[in-house]
Amino acid sequence: MLVTIEQTRTNSPLDDFVNSMAENQLTFYASDLLQERGCDSIIEIELAVRRATEICNSMHLPLRENFKSVFRSRNGEVVQDWRLSPMAYMLMILNADPHHELVARMQVELVRRALNI
Repeated sequence: MLVTIEQTRTNSPLDDFVNSMAENQLTFYASDLLQERGCDSIIEIELAVRRATEICNSMHLPLRENFKSVFRSRNGEVVQDWRLSPMAYMLMILNADPHHELVARMQVELVRRALNI
């Protein structure tokens, strides 16, 4: 007889609270840019998200407060997406392909706001 015992992992109430607080800040989906025609494919989004996570890693910013991989249904199939904090969404925009007019406009707007012009 083969028996498999899986160890269940439980979080402490404090861990649950911290995770809940972090998830409350994840107000955007990476695929929002795809729906707004700022990217042609999920592959472009994946690249922009990867670059944004590399920035956060380089700056020692906690990923769980800015990114969460999720799976969503799109056109009858399950696809990967990411929930993002506002900062992570802006970093993704800054790292998206500027050949798309929407992305280029958003990049310019972010710079203008940063420079107060």
